[in-house]
Amino acid sequence: MPLVVLPALLQDIGPVCDTFLAAFKNEPIMKFLYPRGVDRDCHVEATAEQWKHDSIVYNYKCVDTNTGKVVGMATWEIYWQPGNENGWKKPQDIPWLEGKEKERCLRILGPMWDVREQLFGNRHHLYLHALAVHPDHQRSGAGRLLVQQGIEIAEQLGLPIYTESSQPGIHLYKSLGFEKLNHVRLIHKAEVLGEEQDAEVPLVVRMPSRAKGLSFREWGERGYNENYA
Repeated sequence: MPLVVLPALLQDIGPVCDTFLAAFKNEPIMKFLYPRGVDRDCHVEATAEQWKHDSIVYNYKCVDTNTGKVVGMATWEIYWQPGNENGWKKPQDIPWLEGKEKERCLRILGPMWDVREQLFGNRHHLYLHALAVHPDHQRSGAGRLLVQQGIEIAEQLGLPIYTESSQPGIHLYKSLGFEKLNHVRLIHKAEVLGEEQDAEVPLVVRMPSRAKGLSFREWGERGYNENYA
């Protein structure tokens, strides 16, 4: 039987978190988010609280129907409700960090938030907050299925999708109709990363079909009209 994407329910919180942590175990961002190492129980508890109370977050799981195991997950933020007050608002804090650890993490997350605010502000859009496939199931098509789930929703709403890609992931996004933004760039400095070289984070957007081929930059130049006129 094939892989299938389903809504992730609260009882799925453990397997979904385990998939995320396994996929991101060696990603550089983890040393900033969890400088003392990941506490699984705390991560699960914090994620569960978000699922219970955040009205714009929608979570999905990709299940191997032969085994019943969760092999991938995606978290989407969907800003669809009428009125500008329902748009994205820049976070002001990282509640689980303090002092220099928080300051260090903000030097990574802050520029990401600034760019998102610059590009979308309180405009309606979808944001792919997290996409993870368990290392044992990568290249199985799970990631593609999870992104396609969001694309279907974006097409129904007629809204663009925005996310930050990894360098290896850019090929998946381009194959699904995303464009890499070149007029806006996000570069983390080497001294902030603790590495020898700067690192660029690819920024990608997928415009809905009702935009009729309009690029994100062209849409901006026309004033971000949600009718794409």
